[in-house]
Amino acid sequence: MHGNDGSGNIPDRDEWETPKELFDKLNKQYNFNFDCCANSINKKVNLFSNNFENEYSRSCVMWMNPPFSNSLNMFEHFFRVVEYGVAIYRCDNLETKIWQDVILPNSDWIFIPKGRVVYEGMNGNGSRFPSALIGVGVNPPYNIEGVYLKKG
Repeated sequence: MHGNDGSGNIPDRDEWETPKELFDKLNKQYNFNFDCCANSINKKVNLFSNNFENEYSRSCVMWMNPPFSNSLNMFEHFFRVVEYGVAIYRCDNLETKIWQDVILPNSDWIFIPKGRVVYEGMNGNGSRFPSALIGVGVNPPYNIEGVYLKKG
């Protein structure tokens, strides 16, 4: 039996962008003010940073699509500073440290969209893993087909 060693979190995938159609549906519901892990090319809203270091109001609604190669640090920071926000991340390794120690205990809900998310800027025929939306301080998405997990 061959297990997943987490080797999918490689720098070559750091620039994969959230598909515009998915982001637009989410943004319609959440009205994001700040893109936590973006650069001037792949930002989804006007206020952005590639490492949370811009000045921003804690009351902003944050969007985060972290670079895979630094996702653990980004999620640790996300849960320390974000009061209202949604992140997207691969959900094929729920037994890993990032899921067990960071995402699962700190998120308000996890939403698994139906079907695979096809990230923009990626080479090939699509991601080989499912994705999850992870929320803090906001309600789960209502306009996307899928299933969500809620604490309690």
